[in-house]
Amino acid sequence: MLKQHVIKDLAVISDRHSCALLDKDGTICWYCPDRFDAAAIMSTLLDIEKGGYWTVSAEGKNFLDRQYQDRSSVLKNHYSINGKGFTLTDFMPLNTKTSGICRSFSIAPFDIESTLMIAPHYGTKTTTYKAAGQNVVHIPDSGLYLHCSHPLSIVDDRISFVICKGESGWAYLGAAEVFTGEDMSVYLDETLKNWEKVEALVNYHGPYENEVRYSLRALQQMVYEPSGGIVAAATTALPEVIGGARNYDYRYVWMRDAALITSSLTQIITTGELEEKFISFISGAMEKNEEDHISCFYSIDQNKLSAEIIKLPLKGYFDSRPVQIGNSAATQYQLDAEANVLIACGLIYKKFNQVTHWDTVSKIADFICKNWQRKDNGIWEEEQVQHYTSSKAFAARGLELIAPYQTDPVKAAEWLHNAALIRTFIEEYCKTADGAYAVHAGSENVDVTAALFAPFGIYEAQSVAMVATITRIERDYCERNLYRRHLLEFDSSKEGAFLAGSCWMAHYYALAGNLEKSKQILDAVLGFSNDLGFFAEEADLNTTQLLGNFPQTFVHSSFICAANGYKQALSGFESMV
Repeated sequence: MLKQHVIKDLAVISDRHSCALLDKDGTICWYCPDRFDAAAIMSTLLDIEKGGYWTVSAEGKNFLDRQYQDRSSVLKNHYSINGKGFTLTDFMPLNTKTSGICRSFSIAPFDIESTLMIAPHYGTKTTTYKAAGQNVVHIPDSGLYLHCSHPLSIVDDRISFVICKGESGWAYLGAAEVFTGEDMSVYLDETLKNWEKVEALVNYHGPYENEVRYSLRALQQMVYEPSGGIVAAATTALPEVIGGARNYDYRYVWMRDAALITSSLTQIITTGELEEKFISFISGAMEKNEEDHISCFYSIDQNKLSAEIIKLPLKGYFDSRPVQIGNSAATQYQLDAEANVLIACGLIYKKFNQVTHWDTVSKIADFICKNWQRKDNGIWEEEQVQHYTSSKAFAARGLELIAPYQTDPVKAAEWLHNAALIRTFIEEYCKTADGAYAVHAGSENVDVTAALFAPFGIYEAQSVAMVATITRIERDYCERNLYRRHLLEFDSSKEGAFLAGSCWMAHYYALAGNLEKSKQILDAVLGFSNDLGFFAEEADLNTTQLLGNFPQTFVHSSFICAANGYKQALSGFESMV
């Protein structure tokens, strides 16, 4: 009988078009075929009774450990079955002639049974199976075939097979009508070689080297290769509060998140391909949708989305409902998203001394100049619009970083003039009574986003206002070296520690010269990564559960940036941009 999957136990296999999630038992509990945002055909992660799955079971089977092969997405799971070893290898072919899920079984010390249930549209629909031979089953509703080294049997809504004691085996689920054991070996070799090419695009050496490389893998697994877009996470509706309603669909390319991710990567070893794909994605999306500025997020193939929400009749992760697809933030105005794109582009231009897609970037700068005085929805995408301080601060810095690349001196002066006006607005309206940077104009509260002001060079880490802000964050939002954010429409003390924000604080302290505190925070954050280095969005400090969608690319990039900031500080260098 299946048990509720736990976020901390999840692993990811990916072909950079989509991915599958599986737990330590080897059960695949989430799979959207062909693309990250497709309707899931395996989704017991969200409903243990209705969702599809793929299990591997044997009496006396116990999990030992698991690891990826080098920096690839080929996962090896090691088990003990009544004291004897067994290895399950899972991967999704990368840039080969086929796509899907491949599972390879080492010599079985005892009989091993594997069961597959396809449940289309997140488990809300049924499907039919058609035997296409002793070792092949066609699943016409999904356009898939299950091929296996051993005979397949169909019983009700499930397909199963047995790897007998003393035998090895394999299984493939995908669109290929013909598939053999030789294909499995060929595609595994090709996949490993192709992951080596992906790995070569970015690297890191220094403190937390293995952990940073785990995060780099996570980011690279979440790239939709045809467009270069990085999805915020692989899942929908994993809750920020267990049993609560803060359950969102993150399978889109958030411009703010993508910009912050790219900014973090510009600080380490890269070839430039990742950065170019980021700017190309934005340029292509604006052109495709005939926009003069960016939307807050797009589909993985650069389409503008509506704010429509579809609620699914599912139980939810530990009874957390609603389970929904779509995201109502689609039509929000998020000044900080526009601003962070400018910051990222400025860093890219500086690193590679080459200006690309200038028409796109200059349009965004012009839009900010015309619209920075408007209230926006802010980084936390609140429904309540305000003059959010972080949005204004990022906007000023974005204009400052991009102005040097404007060849028209009049236009460059206009951008810098607006940056100065924004800074004046912040000083006059966006401080608390005790001199800290407020959440928004008129507020007496502070937020952890202010920690980013130092790494982005907006304000000096040791300035009076920054010290006042950090002091308030420590007093009101810190617990065990992890930090909560401030929300206007929800009591953030009821949600978990915000891991990305905690990484921002670690980076701040590295810049401020407090390396001991920076390391303490980084170590606390790592305490809520799993055995493969994956992060979710938040962490419940009381139950130690991971919360929110998974894997959260925003957190991974924030950790990379903070670890590199710590490295630079150890060497006597600044990581402020």
